[in-house]
Amino acid sequence: MSQENVEFVRHAFAEFGLSYAGVEQAARAGVFAPDIEFDFSALYPDGPIIRGIETWRGYADSLPWGRSLKLEPERFIDVEDERVLVFLRGTARKKGGGVPVEARTAYEITIRDGVVARLKVYADPEKAREAAGLPE
Repeated sequence: MSQENVEFVRHAFAEFGLSYAGVEQAARAGVFAPDIEFDFSALYPDGPIIRGIETWRGYADSLPWGRSLKLEPERFIDVEDERVLVFLRGTARKKGGGVPVEARTAYEITIRDGVVARLKVYADPEKAREAAGLPE
C-alpha cells in the first residue's frame, strides 16, 4: 500500500500543485478528508494545527504571502503504510509585491482510506527526515 500512497501523493502534486489554489482544487476533487489536519507546529514557533478546509482557508488568507506560494516537489519518500515524506522547493512573495523568497521544506503526508488525512509541514527537511525515523 505504501508505494500506492507515494503515487497518490505524486499525482496530487502533479495535478493540483498543492499550493493555495491547488489545495482548493484538491479539496473539491475529494483528495482531502473533510476533517484534514494541517499541522504547522514544525514550521513556525507556536505554529497552529488547523482542522478542516474552511479553517485552513481563513488561516492561509492571513499569511503574509497570501496566495503567491508555489511548491515544487523534489523528492517523494515512502515512510510507512500511511505516510509519505515530500521534499519541496517553495517560492513566494509578500502581499503587495517584493522580492521572491525561496525555501526548502518538507511535508509529511498521512493517507487514510484513500484521502489525505494529515499534512505536517517542516521548515527543515532534515528534521522531517529525523521525525520520520529515516536514515540520512
